[in-house]
Amino acid sequence: MVMHRRMSFLGVLLLGLVLLQGCMSIPTSAVDPERYFKDQPTSHAETLYGTPYTGTWAPLFFADFDQIERLMLIDIADDPIYRSIEVQIFLIGGKEEAVVITVDRKKRIDYYYGSDILLDEKRRESVSTLLDAPNFHKQEVMASLQVLEGGLSCTASFTDYAGRPIFISIVESRPNTKQTAMLAPVSNQSLHPTSFPLVFLDTFNMVSRKGTQIELVFDGVVRKPAGFPLIVENRRVFYSRYAADVVVADLLIEGVHRIPLHEVASETAELRDGNATYHLNWERGYPELEKVSFVEGDSSVSLSFAPALPDLGHMDAQARAQGKFLLSVNAHPAVIAGTYDIAPSPGGHRLLLQPSTSWQPPFMGKKWVSTFLYTAYVEKDRHYVLLDARWDRI
Repeated sequence: MVMHRRMSFLGVLLLGLVLLQGCMSIPTSAVDPERYFKDQPTSHAETLYGTPYTGTWAPLFFADFDQIERLMLIDIADDPIYRSIEVQIFLIGGKEEAVVITVDRKKRIDYYYGSDILLDEKRRESVSTLLDAPNFHKQEVMASLQVLEGGLSCTASFTDYAGRPIFISIVESRPNTKQTAMLAPVSNQSLHPTSFPLVFLDTFNMVSRKGTQIELVFDGVVRKPAGFPLIVENRRVFYSRYAADVVVADLLIEGVHRIPLHEVASETAELRDGNATYHLNWERGYPELEKVSFVEGDSSVSLSFAPALPDLGHMDAQARAQGKFLLSVNAHPAVIAGTYDIAPSPGGHRLLLQPSTSWQPPFMGKKWVSTFLYTAYVEKDRHYVLLDARWDRI
């Protein structure tokens, strides 16, 4: 499984920033889905296809989900060494495993894990790519993280690389807390992504000052949590944030893929392939992709296209097509909006997917999702489709 950008969740270091304008709502949808697709044609040009439908079709999209369940990140006000500490809880094979990530004031990053199952060779390479060669430490990590009726309950205990014992305890007591959801910004460390790095916090909150007990003990010295300067949802809060339901996925994984053609009878509505379900719309006898849904456990991510994405394997050699897409997560529609463009290329066609917008505060500047560009070259022979795909930051 490819898990490269979010294992550290350094992008989550920015999560508190989305609240910098005080009490504000955080819409999970970037656009109104109906309005976004309203101006799109229902079909492509009649000259789109150049060969009769051969009864075969290839699924072109892939996604891997991470097994992270919950996370918490706290900034430290007065420790001379550490700026922030993050606790992550994974559910692997029915057993919970913990990771602790520390970031010091000189930007050194250390990744502490207690089990090899959390860091196989592929994962280590992915985390290293994202974090610019962090320091890995396999050692005992004692941690728990729950979001209960009264809020966050989190403890973590470990010894850092210099032999300093670290202890964290956060217990909130604020019933009837309003939860929100948001797409987490991705850290600038992901300058060479190998997929689109989706981190969606389906239940997100910041730690309340009132009624919360926080204990931070670093090498025997009691430290203070960093405060947050503005009122959030009518509450004063610490610069500590957490999520009880996290969807983490590598979407549209790059690389050269040799994809076997599937026999698909005319008017077939759905095709399942691994964790993906492809929803097909038949236009002039050709299967076009209306939506692809990826599901693992209780997490789901879907891409919807308007007009439906053409059958690239049967397009005329000189044909072009354009449209829009929406990415939805769990029950939240249109978290990301974007466009697609198909153009001729030697031996086949080139597919571009350009995310254009997601919700973020206006003061954050350029939409971070718009800095990602997916380019795939698609060629078809009798039995396979060759997909050569990559992601770039622009």
